[in-house]
Amino acid sequence: MKMTHRANPYADIPSLYDMYVQASVRQKPTERFGLDVFRNTANDPEELPMDLPVGPDYVVGPGDSLEIDLWGCVSERLFRTVDREGRVSLPEAGPLLVSGRNLGDVQQAVQQVLRSQFRDVSADVSVSRLRTVRVYVVGDVTQPGAYDISSLSTPLNALFAAGGITPRGSLRTLKHLRGKQLVEEVDAYDLLLHGVRSDLHRLENGDTLLVPPLGSQVTVDGMVRRPAIYELNGERSLAEVLELAGGILPTATLRHIEVQRVEAHEKRTMLALNLSPSGDSDDAKKQLDSFAIHDGDEVHIFPIAPYNDDAIYVQGHVLRPGRYSYKPEMKLSDLIASYRDLLPEPAPHYAEIVRLNAPDFRPSVESFDLSAALAVARESTWAAAHARYAADPTPDRPDG
Repeated sequence: MKMTHRANPYADIPSLYDMYVQASVRQKPTERFGLDVFRNTANDPEELPMDLPVGPDYVVGPGDSLEIDLWGCVSERLFRTVDREGRVSLPEAGPLLVSGRNLGDVQQAVQQVLRSQFRDVSADVSVSRLRTVRVYVVGDVTQPGAYDISSLSTPLNALFAAGGITPRGSLRTLKHLRGKQLVEEVDAYDLLLHGVRSDLHRLENGDTLLVPPLGSQVTVDGMVRRPAIYELNGERSLAEVLELAGGILPTATLRHIEVQRVEAHEKRTMLALNLSPSGDSDDAKKQLDSFAIHDGDEVHIFPIAPYNDDAIYVQGHVLRPGRYSYKPEMKLSDLIASYRDLLPEPAPHYAEIVRLNAPDFRPSVESFDLSAALAVARESTWAAAHARYAADPTPDRPDG
């Protein structure tokens, strides 16, 4: 005897088919959040533009090229490069120290010095080409080394120039060093989740960007907006971790959240969080806030049931097969009112209702005479029409 395997034994019964076909088998995310942002990104510092506009707060330094426009009693455009001593040479006034000053202060200083030589002269100073600074990117990065980058660059620009982090590197605790002094600790998730930060310190010549090893991490998969492996940096609760993952989808169930945990050097355990089904969002948030997350946890959010409890399926020799919404006290005539709802030449004396019976949803079949059911539907409709016309004193009434 040869046995055959059917992928779904209920393929002929649509209502059971929907119950049998559950959500697809979950696949754990294979990549950490944030690694893909470094792909297909120009990381050659020579390809980066050096003629970007700067604001009046830009600090001028050796190597910057300045454009000085003069008008008034003197009309002239000067191009000067800040020398190694941090000075620029002005006509009739000699060298002027500008290094370490912001662009707005440099403009005032240039105008003040020139007015000592020229009456009623005005000056406008802009940066025509930015200087480069040499910085060092070390640690767990793809291409560690020394990089000459724009003086407008921040630690994140240096990280992109070095090709990003390795799978073992941290994105949450990048260290910007100036000599032995820590300038700031940078969290790249601020860029990845909220956009570029405007308060990052700019790199200076000789600065170092150190990428330390990866810290604690948590896997979040299932019905969340961004399934991935997330590095932790101060997040201690399940609510904070789910916020990193973009939140829970509307198609997720809150009655069962699974957390796989590794007890350090001992064993694996499974925890479950069952949120209150009352629909109280404040109560659910309190439960998520109070659930502590540990390094290595794997969080899975399950989907709601993929089938409808309040649906009726119509199939066979009908004009419009498919699912229909169920209502209490619903009758056959609400779905098939006349022969107009059937395809030509239906079997007139046989139709069946497949009913799923609680509690185990075992199907039962009830057959009936289709022509007789349609006749009852016609008589019911005719009686309703006569009752309506009898109550309506208008001359237009159906014959009979």
